[in-house]
Amino acid sequence: MISIIGAGPAGCYSAYLSAKAGKEVNIFEEHKEVGKPVQCTGIVASYLEKIIKIKKEAVVNKTDRVRIFSPNKKCIELKLKKENIILDRKKFDQYLADMAERSGSKIFLNHKFLDYKKNILIIKDLKNNKIKKIKTGYLVGADGPLSRVAKSCGLFSKREFMTGLQVRVELKNENCIEFYPFIGNFAWIVPEGDDVVRLGVASYKNVKKDFDCFLKLKKINEKNIIEKQAGLIPVYNPKLRTQKNNVYLVGDAAAQVKATTGGGIIQGLLGAGCLVNAILTKKNYEGIWKGRLGRDLFLHLQMRKILDKLSNEDYNYLISLFDKKEVKEIIEKYDRDFPSNFLLRLALKEPRLLCLSMKLFK
Repeated sequence: MISIIGAGPAGCYSAYLSAKAGKEVNIFEEHKEVGKPVQCTGIVASYLEKIIKIKKEAVVNKTDRVRIFSPNKKCIELKLKKENIILDRKKFDQYLADMAERSGSKIFLNHKFLDYKKNILIIKDLKNNKIKKIKTGYLVGADGPLSRVAKSCGLFSKREFMTGLQVRVELKNENCIEFYPFIGNFAWIVPEGDDVVRLGVASYKNVKKDFDCFLKLKKINEKNIIEKQAGLIPVYNPKLRTQKNNVYLVGDAAAQVKATTGGGIIQGLLGAGCLVNAILTKKNYEGIWKGRLGRDLFLHLQMRKILDKLSNEDYNYLISLFDKKEVKEIIEKYDRDFPSNFLLRLALKEPRLLCLSMKLFK
């Protein structure tokens, strides 16, 4: 028996792969509905389609246009080789849950994880207010940044988070993603359509102040806001343990998240594949997933450390370097999820990028 805590993308995809391989799988989800509350911008690179076939109803928009703004109000515009996908996160999560169920997994909603001791899972049925004790062979924590599984099993350790605030808002746009790396730790506008966007800010601290400043900058009034969303974004930590005996962490619970943008859907799905591989082959999970994802997540972390040190003047300079034709061509061509494929090429084409990085680390 494999017990998975959390019915998000990483949890449901882990369940799907495990059940497909013949394992008995139960998913326990605290909320009464899969996919809610929404705590994600839902933008992913086209690489997602290499992992799973996406249901059309789960996609609200696609775009290959990106603008990156600098503090001096200049921007560069990129036309990506492959389109970014903007997901309806609720429908996407439910699609993955359906995949898991069709493969033979069972999903229990309104079931809250409490503790785990000696292969016994302690779950509270919130609907009936009953405590259940369930024997399990494997426990998978796919229960988000504040993972109860990690805390219960001594895997939580020291973690760092950003807080993300986002609104769905009425705002005319040109079907172009906008990125403001100097607001908070970064800010974004992602188009759902011609008249509605997802607008948000992520920060280590003072996120409400940064968010209010961004709303003011974009002249957003309360009456234009359709929906408000918020969530914690775990910062990748290469020292974090993600396995202890028969307990595993995956997705946000394992901080398998890009520190540059806070995105983790693709990383969570790839992590799920590594997890199931480890269980089926009885090999070391951390070795497998870090071999697949660790190098790129580490590079994202180093880039975040550099970006966090930039002044407004530095950002103006950095984005002016990005505006060079040969640099733009590299950024447009390669998938942002895997910087190991393009960082060296960028440094060779524009050595001043490397000089700036070395100056900041010094």
